[in-house]
Amino acid sequence: MTFASIFSYLKKNYIIAICSAVAVVCLGVYFVRNDQITRLEADYDDLTVRHSRILKNLKFGAEIESDLEELKAMESEVESRLFAPEDLATNQRYFYQIESSTGVQMESIQQIIKPLPDGKKNKKARKKAEQSPYQEIIYDMSVQGAYSEVLAFLRAIEGGEAFAVIDAFSIVDANKMSGEPEVEMRLSVDVLGRKL
Repeated sequence: MTFASIFSYLKKNYIIAICSAVAVVCLGVYFVRNDQITRLEADYDDLTVRHSRILKNLKFGAEIESDLEELKAMESEVESRLFAPEDLATNQRYFYQIESSTGVQMESIQQIIKPLPDGKKNKKARKKAEQSPYQEIIYDMSVQGAYSEVLAFLRAIEGGEAFAVIDAFSIVDANKMSGEPEVEMRLSVDVLGRKL
């Protein structure tokens, strides 16, 4: 078959020739642009997510000023409730006020600044503690009083103004037989404070 015979055949069957040319062009475009479709679908999904995020931001952004003011007020309230590790007298006065309101007798109180974790196992905990704006302060104390008074003392510490949690405690009988039983309690309290 020569070129002239192929050309004459295509001339007679021009519909087949046009369809074949269109099919060849479509296959060529498909193979060349195939990866573009996948990329465009991914771009479309990404833009859809970004569009919905922008719409949500616009919806909730109208109240952002009032939310920011509320957050600042909450932050100042938290700051006012923190202990200052260097202000030993004010910190101990907090516990003496609880002592006087509950009726227990405080035998001793000692403030200890919790050291940073050390060792290879505690690298993450040390890094987290170094980055934190807060310092954990430990108070070891001993109180004596009636069981109900000591219980009220514990509740006043955990429900008080300071961010405090009772870490450990031990109770022994104070050997007083008359009236309500008296107990002596030794406890360790962790309080959240500002970093030095």
